[in-house]
Amino acid sequence: MKAIHSTTKLSLELKYCERCGGLWLRPAGGRQIYCAACGKAMAELPPAACDAGDTASARGSRRRVNVGDLEARDEARGVDAAGGLS
Repeated sequence: MKAIHSTTKLSLELKYCERCGGLWLRPAGGRQIYCAACGKAMAELPPAACDAGDTASARGSRRRVNVGDLEARDEARGVDAAGGLS
């Protein structure tokens, strides 16, 4: 009787947890960013409070602001250029 040996190889990569900073192994090409303990803790948190349709602000991108618009807003609020009340 011959023994059958499996030659299946699993590739792993070293990853740091983006919550606690601990090191752990994940399958190569995996998309997990948290270790098992932090992944469980993060799953228990409520979802982030951002508008799902506004993906630009969810990614933290900055929008361009016209300085004239800011000056008009400040003038309407009664704030002078030095930041004090007029």
